[in-house]
Amino acid sequence: MDRNALHKMLDIGSTPWIYLNAGLIIGFVVFFVSSWKLDERGRVIVGYIMAAILAANFIVNQVFAVATHTWDKAVHLPFHLCSFSEMLAMILLVYRKQWSYEFLIYWSSGAIHSFLTPEITEGGGLYNFWEYGIAHGMVIIAAFYATFRLKMVPSKRSWLKIFGYSQLILPVIGFINWLLESNYMFLCQRPSANNPMIFGAWPWYIIGLEVVVLVHFYAFYWIHRTLVRTN
Repeated sequence: MDRNALHKMLDIGSTPWIYLNAGLIIGFVVFFVSSWKLDERGRVIVGYIMAAILAANFIVNQVFAVATHTWDKAVHLPFHLCSFSEMLAMILLVYRKQWSYEFLIYWSSGAIHSFLTPEITEGGGLYNFWEYGIAHGMVIIAAFYATFRLKMVPSKRSWLKIFGYSQLILPVIGFINWLLESNYMFLCQRPSANNPMIFGAWPWYIIGLEVVVLVHFYAFYWIHRTLVRTN
């Protein structure tokens, strides 16, 4: 059984790929330029707006799937890491909690690959393209917005702590995949996207991804720490 049968990959350099990445850049420009000269209260309000966009995008996606009779428990439940990141981004932008910030800045590192080697898990329709871009793009933007505009700082060794906590999620999602015959967090079948950081067959690619994730977490720790010092 191909658990990625519905997935749509975008070739690097293709027109949709260019549009997707251009949208991410435009999103950064819009939210960072619009908040540039705002005071603290104004920047918090911009964060509320970003959280509202994320919430609306999630709700509309569920309604759209139900209305078009495409909703599938193996596809549309929020059990991918990027779905968790969407929820974290909303919590962070509204409540500005340190724990949500640290989870988000590290988990959002995976969203970068959603733009470099996109794999749209809910299908290849135009709406799916837009929903994917908004969901993943806002996760990345929210993480950097918290560092740049909300003046939040990752604590020492937080990258290692979040990596440890992340391991607790894997068996839970694995059990859900077993129940639903799904592939949330790509634990049962490797992603179909041509990503050089994913190698080997199941289950060996998961071990490789663990190493890649740890390196990403450490890199993003230093990226955000450096941004704080230069901000």
